[in-house]
Amino acid sequence: MNTPDLAFEALKKARALLEVSAPLNLDCGRLCGAACCQGEGPGSRGGMLLFPGEEAMYPQLPEGFVITPDNGIVPDGRLLTCAGTCRREDRPLGCRLFPLAIVLEGNGEPELALDPRAWPICPLMPSGMAGLSADFVSAATEAMRALAGANETRAFLIRQAAFIRRLQRPLWESGAVS
Repeated sequence: MNTPDLAFEALKKARALLEVSAPLNLDCGRLCGAACCQGEGPGSRGGMLLFPGEEAMYPQLPEGFVITPDNGIVPDGRLLTCAGTCRREDRPLGCRLFPLAIVLEGNGEPELALDPRAWPICPLMPSGMAGLSADFVSAATEAMRALAGANETRAFLIRQAAFIRRLQRPLWESGAVS
């Protein structure tokens, strides 16, 4: 039986797995000036989409954190933005996974992939998966498996994968060019 409690437990496990693992064996934010933590100025849309149930992990928001509704990727989505720096243990799962995304197609198996949304800001992207810490990729893989085992989270991952596919679609296929 799959319940929201199972989804919450999977989320807690995924966050714990990625609490100490990072894309590099050093502070990769020093390479880019923590570009992934910077908004784009006042009123920016920067932030991380929270996984289902993740908002409940913030009964008291850390200073500088704001959670707002965001339906851009999933219905009833919640976007967490911060002031640009935070303690690692306060980071949402999306930040902990960055620059990776979990891609899930329908009833298929989940896969880890480089998130195309990271290309403009992450200097690790040209190195590909091979440029990431093996411990980080291993922790992310284990987190992915835990998350994909919960129905509520699977639905979220499928919607996120569809959004990523739309981002990667060539302009001539999108109907944007006549």
